[in-house]
Amino acid sequence: MKRIAYFIVFAAFAMGLSSCGGNNEAVDLNSLPLNEQISLLDAKIRKEPNNAELFKLRAEALLKSEKTDEALSDIQKAIALNPKAAEYYVLQADILFVQGENALAFSALQNAIEKDGKCKEAYLKTAELSLYLKDYEKVLFNVNQVMRLDRNEAKAYFLRGWAMKEQGDTAKAVADYRKAVELKGDYEQAFEELGNLYAIKGDGLAVEYLKSTLNINPKNINAMYSLALFYQEHEAMQQALDMYKQILDIKPDHADALHNVGYINYEYKQDYDVAIECFTSAIKADSTFWQAYANRARAWQKKGETAKAQADFAASERLKNQ
Repeated sequence: MKRIAYFIVFAAFAMGLSSCGGNNEAVDLNSLPLNEQISLLDAKIRKEPNNAELFKLRAEALLKSEKTDEALSDIQKAIALNPKAAEYYVLQADILFVQGENALAFSALQNAIEKDGKCKEAYLKTAELSLYLKDYEKVLFNVNQVMRLDRNEAKAYFLRGWAMKEQGDTAKAVADYRKAVELKGDYEQAFEELGNLYAIKGDGLAVEYLKSTLNINPKNINAMYSLALFYQEHEAMQQALDMYKQILDIKPDHADALHNVGYINYEYKQDYDVAIECFTSAIKADSTFWQAYANRARAWQKKGETAKAQADFAASERLKNQ
């Protein structure tokens, strides 16, 4: 069985398009589909070619549409028109991060901080990017800067907790994650991280935190998988199967869920036909899944299918040693 480790999806770094300031026009635009947002902004920019905010708004829409070159061009125009707006540099960093330009993203965030030393979003994103690059000293420095501005910023505690976890201090990580959910009662990632950390310890609190995660987002497949695996590892097989079914209803080709359903049928139910079917589906979903080949081989052995078992054992060993 494989435990899927949850990690921050750092590509989402650029999707949290918040800013050091704000505007009502963005709220109105966000109610429209992206293509309509862009078309509307095209028309407005033709009428107001020196309006920096319009270029910034179109850059946001283009980034969400994964048109990063066009987005970068627009935010650069916005900066040229209004070089004092810290939030423009934050958005520039978002775009550069998505393009893989980490050094330039850091530089843009530093520009934001120089323009506005109280720009929480710039410090938070600097911390997040530093976490991605495993520069924990820089993570903690920028988190502390945020806390100096706002002791109740939940994301600061979450990022510090993640840094603590990666450095092996799970006690401090748990404390920070707990503070994050105390400050933000619907903090999905923090609840999930708490669930995962308690699951690693075999603590039943994992169930509570993972269920809280699913109450916030019922389609969080990572949390479902962690909960299913916890049930499985603690002999609650029917609950595990029920949770795996929920996963497969959403993602029918989830290789780990398919494999684990097969494993339960092989090991606990001795239903080798169902086990083989599940292992086969797992292999179709992930052709490199050597554990699925190995367990299907064992199921073939139970059915007396020696040649098929030998073929699967050979495939498993070949993949394992690649």
